[in-house]
Amino acid sequence: MPPINASRVLIVLFDGLRPDMATPERMPALAEFLKGARRYNESSSVFPSLTRVCATTIGTGQPPAVAGIVNNAFPDPAAREGRFLDTSSAEDMRRGTATHGPGFIATPRFADSLAAAGRRFALVHSGSAGGAYLLDPRAQENGSFIVSLSGRDAVETPEAWDRVVERLGAPPASPPNKIPLVEYAARAMAQVVLPELQPDVALLWLTEPDWSFHYRGMDAPETREAMLAADRAFASVLEAASRLPEAERMAVIAMSDHGHVGTTDRFDLVAELAALGVEAVLDRPGTDVSVAAGTMCWLWPREADTARLARLAAALQEQPWCGAVLAAGGNGLEGPFPGTFDLALVNADHPRAAPLLIGMRGGPEADPYGLPGHSPIVGKDFPPGGGMHGGLHRREMGNLMALSVAGMAPGDDLSPVGLVDLAPTLLSLLGVEPVAPLPGQPLWAPPRTARVLTTARGEYRQYLAVAGEGRGSIVRDGGRL
Repeated sequence: MPPINASRVLIVLFDGLRPDMATPERMPALAEFLKGARRYNESSSVFPSLTRVCATTIGTGQPPAVAGIVNNAFPDPAAREGRFLDTSSAEDMRRGTATHGPGFIATPRFADSLAAAGRRFALVHSGSAGGAYLLDPRAQENGSFIVSLSGRDAVETPEAWDRVVERLGAPPASPPNKIPLVEYAARAMAQVVLPELQPDVALLWLTEPDWSFHYRGMDAPETREAMLAADRAFASVLEAASRLPEAERMAVIAMSDHGHVGTTDRFDLVAELAALGVEAVLDRPGTDVSVAAGTMCWLWPREADTARLARLAAALQEQPWCGAVLAAGGNGLEGPFPGTFDLALVNADHPRAAPLLIGMRGGPEADPYGLPGHSPIVGKDFPPGGGMHGGLHRREMGNLMALSVAGMAPGDDLSPVGLVDLAPTLLSLLGVEPVAPLPGQPLWAPPRTARVLTTARGEYRQYLAVAGEGRGSIVRDGGRL
């Protein structure tokens, strides 16, 4: 294939959008764009498929095993009393850096590579302050233009906030839904960032439909309204980008960071663990075991006891509700306990990771809205039929990825690709060398080899579908057989 290059790159990210929901009825502008784009139908999120983990991988081109942001929240010495360290908080991320030093989130970002080459990155983010911060914590040194609608103090470039607010007024404060923030973010990108800065890489991060999937329901009327608002935002930004110099050579990437699986019922994991002799608490430090809840639950014991963890893993595998079980410290394929997979296999083997992970047992059957895929959920204040992500269900792991650029033929592409490929793709499009080696590859590189792995203990069996090897491998899905 001849070299593919671009004058600049525009990325519009729809947080949490499932690819099968980008339909003409729900999102007409996006559906029309996809007709003329290269559609990577086998694209995957990173594991765990949680927003700030995804943001860190997008920014760094590295999986959690390297980048170190292993969950949306996790136990850490930098955390405030009685809490997990919260990656949605820019304050907590700064506390992490102050406690651990620059290595806490110092993995080079694509923004660092752009700055080294004299190029500029601009971000308008309508989600959490921490999510924006993680994409470029060195924004001031890099000369990036970072705007988080969480507020002027949310990022390292308050002058960017001042410029946008001077032009558009302040964004709405604490609206009852996220549509006003989506609309404001689109205006900031279309009316200020693109025409006035003309950055080399512009990223618009739209917090919908993720928020509505969670809190309104996967296909509720309010969710459809939010999806249409995100779609209008996309159309307005595309129109503004079309007026830039050399617009015909611009690359446009439409994507999501992860998908969602519709939840069916709440599962009382605390009670189940108590029956197994484990005192657990959800989403905060505990005296025995701390659990990060969701469709995939991370278990951090207060005291390290390998023998006890082995007994617990075996007991969990006997439960009919138990899905995937992963553990740290195996041989790179199987975990240290029979029937488990090693965290290294999914590139989540960082010292901050929990030693034991348990997925809820879901399936391909329809959720309460009739959409394919369902899972029970632990914790979380979501309505019945609300969506969740973070686990290995294909509906959680599958993400939207589509590229439109001169020289790239439109159509369906079944190559296994993932978030780890975004940084090398945009740097390659611009002819910029990364400042550090990247494990991923441009989207048009030769496809990875896909494989399905299994492991078992007695009657318990599970599988994991992956593609490629090493830190650049792609996790597609997994669960109990």
